[in-house]
Amino acid sequence: MNIFESITSAAHSVFANRMRSVLTMLGIIIGISAVIMITSIGQGVQNSMNEMFAEFGAGTLMVNVRQNAANPATRRDMLTLESAAFLAEHPDVSVVSVASGSSARVQLRNPSETSHVQIIGADENLRQAQNVDVRFGRFLASVDVDRAAPVVVIESTLAREIFGRTDVVGETIRATFWMGTVDLTVVGVSRNNDPMAGMFGMPTTAYIPITYFQRILNRDDVVDQLLVIAEDLDRLDETATEVTRLLSVFHGNEDRYQVTTIMSQIDMLSGILSTITGFVALVAFISLAVGGIGVMNIMLVTVTERTREIGIRKSLGATEGNIRFQFLVEAMILTASGGIIGIFLGYYGGFALGSLMGLSPAVSIPTVVGTVLASSLIGIAFGVYPAHKAAKLDPIVALRYE
Repeated sequence: MNIFESITSAAHSVFANRMRSVLTMLGIIIGISAVIMITSIGQGVQNSMNEMFAEFGAGTLMVNVRQNAANPATRRDMLTLESAAFLAEHPDVSVVSVASGSSARVQLRNPSETSHVQIIGADENLRQAQNVDVRFGRFLASVDVDRAAPVVVIESTLAREIFGRTDVVGETIRATFWMGTVDLTVVGVSRNNDPMAGMFGMPTTAYIPITYFQRILNRDDVVDQLLVIAEDLDRLDETATEVTRLLSVFHGNEDRYQVTTIMSQIDMLSGILSTITGFVALVAFISLAVGGIGVMNIMLVTVTERTREIGIRKSLGATEGNIRFQFLVEAMILTASGGIIGIFLGYYGGFALGSLMGLSPAVSIPTVVGTVLASSLIGIAFGVYPAHKAAKLDPIVALRYE
């Protein structure tokens, strides 16, 4: 029996028991499709996250007060509008913006429904610092900040939830803070700034003048964060160190401020996401091993069922190598077929799941190749023992088997 005949015979044996073959391949199909779906969704989330942070700009520094339980920050340590104005005078700094955040409930079209919104108190420079894309109207202006005007820039998603359309400049929304309820006039509608907000059920964002924000929440001149755009990207670390030093001098303290870059945030979150994706993918690979055990079990049953056939083939001159090769090919056909089906299900399943989550999955070619190789190796690894057992059968004993 030559190699071609062995392969043909193995394929015939697999397709002769279609239902059993499909059930045998099920573990392989589930494992491979799960690996591809998980890794493609994970890469899609990472790409969306990178795009979101990249929109802030690689040269943006985020400045926060360093919290220390043993030595808590005092009122003197807090960042203020004066802190921002002081930093803006430095030659290595291009733009300084301020931001403070609070949650609020916004009345929707249905009087009985409200939506959770993240309200950001900001100045006119935040548009550049966070690359806010205004679709209708305008962003906050310096006159809004100077007058503490009750105006707001909302995201298009929130505009649709409240008014059923996006061009709502001039309309009024009602926002309820823990300090009370205010009416805000819409001066602009922006594109959703966070592409992953819908996927994780995160609230939409609205921007109001920082001075009006401070008046509503009784925060005096304090802000939560400074956003600093550096002039020279090559001197980003030096600028971060200088910003920390200048703030310590201005506030008369030491080691109170933490300056982080967008790139460091991307690296940190990418590492966390890669770890989570890798762990879940490992769990999916375990299901591949379970599927391989299923293949081995079925092949052992097949050897038992075809004992007499093996005896006849050996009596007609088939060698142990012929028998071993035929059963090994059968195991590989099962796992390879399951692998191909799993690849298609994982590929299209990833895009279907991605559309529901509002992101574009990224299918990795190395992952696909790796899963194909994994399924082939599983076929070989778990097919060796049944094939060896079949090859070692005594032809006389096998011919007597009923």
